[in-house]
Amino acid sequence: MKILLITQEAPLLKEEVVSGNAVRTVQIRSALEAAGHEVVQTWLAAVGSQRSSASGLTFRNHDELQGILLREEPGAVIVGYWELLAMLPCDLQLPVVLDYVAPRTLEELYESPETVSASLRRLRNELRKCDLLLVGNELQRHLLINTLLETGFDLRRSDPVRVVPLGAELAEAPESDPEADGWLLVSGGVSWPWRSSGTFHTELESFATKHESAVRLVHFGGDYRWHENDSQPSDPAARTSEGPVSYRALEPYRKFSRFLTSSAHIGVELAEKNVEREYSQSFRSLEFLRHGLPLLCNRYLPVANLVERYGAGWIVDEPGSIHAILARITANPDEWREKSANARKLVSEALQPARSVEPLVRWLENPVKAARLQPAIISRETAPVLGVPPLAKRLKRQLGLVRTVLLNRLFGQQRGNGIVVVTRGDLFPPDHGAAVRTIESAKALSRDGTPVGIVTDDRKSWFAVEQGEIRPRELPFWTRLFSLPGALAKLLHFSKDLPYSNSFLYLPLTDGSFFWRTLAVARELNAGILQAEFPAYALPCIEARDTLDCSVVLVQHNVEYERIKAQVNELSTNQYNNLRDIEIDLCNRSDAVVCVSDNDRQKLAEDGVHPDLLHTVPHGVNLAQFDQAVPADARARFAVPDGCPLLVYHGTFSYPPNQEALRIFAEILLPGLDAVGLECHLLAIGRDAPAVSPHPRIHLTGSVEQVAPWLKSADLAVVPLVEGGGTRMKIIDCFAACLPVVSTSKGIEGIPVVPGRHALVLDDWKEFIGAIADLCRNPQKAADLAQQGRALADSLDWRTAAEKYRNIYARLG
Repeated sequence: MKILLITQEAPLLKEEVVSGNAVRTVQIRSALEAAGHEVVQTWLAAVGSQRSSASGLTFRNHDELQGILLREEPGAVIVGYWELLAMLPCDLQLPVVLDYVAPRTLEELYESPETVSASLRRLRNELRKCDLLLVGNELQRHLLINTLLETGFDLRRSDPVRVVPLGAELAEAPESDPEADGWLLVSGGVSWPWRSSGTFHTELESFATKHESAVRLVHFGGDYRWHENDSQPSDPAARTSEGPVSYRALEPYRKFSRFLTSSAHIGVELAEKNVEREYSQSFRSLEFLRHGLPLLCNRYLPVANLVERYGAGWIVDEPGSIHAILARITANPDEWREKSANARKLVSEALQPARSVEPLVRWLENPVKAARLQPAIISRETAPVLGVPPLAKRLKRQLGLVRTVLLNRLFGQQRGNGIVVVTRGDLFPPDHGAAVRTIESAKALSRDGTPVGIVTDDRKSWFAVEQGEIRPRELPFWTRLFSLPGALAKLLHFSKDLPYSNSFLYLPLTDGSFFWRTLAVARELNAGILQAEFPAYALPCIEARDTLDCSVVLVQHNVEYERIKAQVNELSTNQYNNLRDIEIDLCNRSDAVVCVSDNDRQKLAEDGVHPDLLHTVPHGVNLAQFDQAVPADARARFAVPDGCPLLVYHGTFSYPPNQEALRIFAEILLPGLDAVGLECHLLAIGRDAPAVSPHPRIHLTGSVEQVAPWLKSADLAVVPLVEGGGTRMKIIDCFAACLPVVSTSKGIEGIPVVPGRHALVLDDWKEFIGAIADLCRNPQKAADLAQQGRALADSLDWRTAAEKYRNIYARLG
């Protein structure tokens, strides 16, 4: 079986300082390969790392990791650090194993206690992607039980935890004899806030100083290599000194191993007792033991049982006992020799990696997805409280009950199969992504005969969608009688504390007329689903839900509060927090929440949306429309010479990221292509284009009825986006038009591509220009890339998206 091993760090190099995690990865990989598995390791690209990503084995984000998954097609996935789970696709069908040998939340308790609660919530969310967890000992296994239950593992039907202890390969026996060379004790490792050894080391230093002619203590220390300030070694590792006590910086693995073999006699693992230490696995302890160094360690450590059973060291209960223990040791070298031999015996019998990893190897003989509990019903109602509320509150409640009864009498119905889409009004022409998704989804859902209606801010009309055709229908006059006049409602709304440019997206929070229009159309269609496009449009759906016996589905085109934060510079902290709280609340009050990408889904889950509500339905494309489209004569319209490559980019140019993309074309890409001998022109398709083109060879079409003819008139699609949210519908359009695509990683975010196969994905402008030039000069390479992109688009038809919607509806009853 091919196994994809996803790690935080690059593969171990003995010429570098290494972490215990890197050693652990080598052991797991070697054991799996010895069992006949093919293991491909990919790791998180470190900023400034000299380890090249040219091999394609590194990733920086969710999309790049998804590309590796698509390219490698593994049978199972092993993740080496729990936070990397956030980069996996949410609905990955492969078995996923998490190596959770270090209980990170216990470490965080000492590092940043204020973030522990948030990390536990994230951990529970991420564990939903796992099928098996590896821990280092039985204590860690027990620590996870409640968390696994909260995550939804059905522990009655399967055991999702395997104890895979840290292993160790036997090294050469110690070369130094303490009788001849004097005693050398060694301690150290990364300086962690949860590992406080001050009192114990004071006693060790005191003994070494007292017996300086015969005893030396060497401490290796420093910061973790992945910490931002790893260039600043912590005290005492920053100090070096001669004499009985010395401090050294962390050394490369090979050099450190050689030091232990040639010079050391006793390994020291002593620190104050705390909850993290009681559950931890110590990599450095095993390093000492595998080099034949008996271990001086605390009784509470999990490794102490093995040390005591094999007689491979000395157990310390209190700092005050250290002088007596060391006096006995240094007086009896033969006892040390015996314990050194026992340390090697312990490693060879109990810590061999092949033996440690055996539970994982057995599980991989038949890897399966974990058994899950049925999701709990999410309560959205305030618990009833007995008592007599104040008169004003009682009257309000009674009026609410009367209103509910009347609405049920007037509009109550048995749940049907109709779908009412409640959304913004700027749908026609569908020349922006939100309009395209809303309209095409509605058309696709209607093609099996399901009645579909679209409700907007239009107070006089709604749109009936039948067999893919959209027709306006008149609303009953009474729907205008129960709400404030439209002009007054908008006046009140636009005076709210909202960023003006995005206020229209929150109109339903103020304008109650959406509720009445939703009721009327839902009754007309005998609806069972009320589908809100954008968060605020969920409010009238939620208010109408009980009256109509419908379910509410909220479609998130973006994480709106994050999008607005990125685009509106004047957004205040209070405004951001308020928009976020409103959006999260409306998501949790809905029956299902549809995201356009796993990135958005991940963010909403982290910020408080219940994970059981979240689903991913990517953007689609109308393939028939592209296949039938006749290319527009763009070259003639804009006088583009036949020999000049015609690039294309499309979007709404009131959107700041698209404005920035135009600037990049004008100031970087077109001049850069000129410099390599290519006079390229750009076709910029979309509404709200600037009044004046930013470059003589950037041609602005303005709003077009259909984008397909214009895309098909170009030679190459170029997407130099550097910011923005959601999923890039423009990329799927370009694939459908059979155009080769060159994009930044941000520009292709959320699209399941394999870089180099479906599109060229680059973030360095010099390389970006080179890729465009290469495709312009190599028509066959461009054609091959275009065909692969089109093959991907074939799997993203709106009919496929509609089927995913129907599966979500079916779960809602």
